[in-house]
Amino acid sequence: MPYSKIVVIALVAVIAARGSAHAQSSTAQAETLFRQGKDLMAHGNIADACAAFDASQKLDPTLATLLNQASCREKNGQLATAWGLFLDAERQSRAATDDATRQLHQVATDHAAKLEPRLSTLTITVAPENRVGGLEILRNSEPVDPGAWNKALPVDGGTYKITARAPGNADWSSTVTVLVERDAKTIETPRLKAAALKSSGPAGPGVPGHPTTGSPDHPRSKVIPLVLGGAAVGLFAGAVGLELSASSTYDQSKREMDNAKQDSLWQSANNKRYLAVGFGVAGVACAGVAVWLYLRRGDPEASAPTTQASRLFVEPIVGSDHAGLVLTGSY
Repeated sequence: MPYSKIVVIALVAVIAARGSAHAQSSTAQAETLFRQGKDLMAHGNIADACAAFDASQKLDPTLATLLNQASCREKNGQLATAWGLFLDAERQSRAATDDATRQLHQVATDHAAKLEPRLSTLTITVAPENRVGGLEILRNSEPVDPGAWNKALPVDGGTYKITARAPGNADWSSTVTVLVERDAKTIETPRLKAAALKSSGPAGPGVPGHPTTGSPDHPRSKVIPLVLGGAAVGLFAGAVGLELSASSTYDQSKREMDNAKQDSLWQSANNKRYLAVGFGVAGVACAGVAVWLYLRRGDPEASAPTTQASRLFVEPIVGSDHAGLVLTGSY
């Protein structure tokens, strides 16, 4: 026999041996778990017994283990799960030819028939007008097939969270509690509401999503306080100049010999002095407003739109018996 064929045969034998060893190991573990499940159930530790039967069935599926799984779930109050397992055992043994398997088939059939009238059901109602595009219904985070909507389906007793969600819509959820036996609950899902659009910026007064000029993210411009400050300096300078001019005119009036000219010079000096006082008061006012606006530039309610140009005018008013200043404009 060629050497290559000997190698191939040897490899096949090794693989078969390993597969057989693995199968024997799984069978041994499954048998151990099955016995532990029986012992736990006999001592009333139902939850752990069910877990042992589940693990055994996963390692080495058998009809006997499946029936013990179903019986354990029934004792644990999970009637819908137990009913499904008994039906599975009934289907697997339906074509049995030996007496032992036929007996197991009859056990599964009888238990399934007795459990069915005890089952509790839950109906998730989804009206046609509430079916928005991409709608998905979940029961305890598990998707519910659309074919199961509006149908009374058997469920184990317990509390269920029903969630409806769809792209572009706000999620809806509610809970419903189903009793262990002979309960029938219905929960209706409403039409989902469109999800609120996120604003691109902080909302301002009267304009959603439009930031105010006085918000922390959009500090108010310093132009207005600086303009008013400059105006205050100019007014103070004008007041000083007018006061010096008034003093000079007053001295000149005292040297004038003509009464008419003396009165005119006197009146001019007084007007200049009044105007100087007005300039000084206006300067103080401008300086005060400039400081106030500078300190309040972060206040949203006191903010002024920076998109408007600042325009301020100081107009002197001089009459025959009065003089003054008028501050006009907008900011």
